[in-house]
Amino acid sequence: MGAPAGWSILILSAGLAVAILQAIVGIAHIDREAIAFAVLFAVGVGILLRVRQGGRAYTTTLVILGLLFADVAFWMITATWSNVRNHEQLLYIVEPLALACASAAGLIGVAGGLVDRRNRATRKGATMVTVAAIASFILCLGAAAVSGWGKEQTQGPNDLALRIHNTAYSTTTITATSHQVTLYVTNEDLFWHTVTIDRLGVELALPVGSHRRITFTAPSGTYTFYCRIPGHRQGGMQGTIKVP
Repeated sequence: MGAPAGWSILILSAGLAVAILQAIVGIAHIDREAIAFAVLFAVGVGILLRVRQGGRAYTTTLVILGLLFADVAFWMITATWSNVRNHEQLLYIVEPLALACASAAGLIGVAGGLVDRRNRATRKGATMVTVAAIASFILCLGAAAVSGWGKEQTQGPNDLALRIHNTAYSTTTITATSHQVTLYVTNEDLFWHTVTIDRLGVELALPVGSHRRITFTAPSGTYTFYCRIPGHRQGGMQGTIKVP
């Protein structure tokens, strides 16, 4: 086994939980990015089950898993906060919240596994972190219930609709009818996306399952919009908006 006993339990459990959650969400939303992350976590867990503690493969795998945990935790914590503030549907609060708690627990396990090289970790420590993650999930869900969910922003009659699915915009050409433009954007993917228009100073960030409206005024012309998340624009998330 790669990591000390207590930390290995936490890392493997968290990694497996994140892999399963990502796979479920990826399949349900037909989201290739989420499925890719599920595969990465599953491979990482599989490698840790085989490598020897202290070896180069062990350390490398642990570091990579730590980076993956940190990446998921950051985006899912911020997604949960944003969706709670905007009163999104329950599903789109539960999904990022569950992934945030599992990833945070895994990140703690990786940090412990890298620091504790003398095998001093026990099952009790891993259990405490797991209990804390579950308690955090319950407390945050309770706070979301108090705030209220299912009251997300709705599309107005004159809004220009744009949907994001499978790391792609539903259209790459938008035609406005006046200088005042209102976009209603829905993100159906697990991870964050943006609608960014540099020339107009427009920056709309969208976490999983979010519905956001933004209104701006633009002179006549054609403007480029794109997703600012690294790699997404290069993958094709770019289009134009024409203002008469």
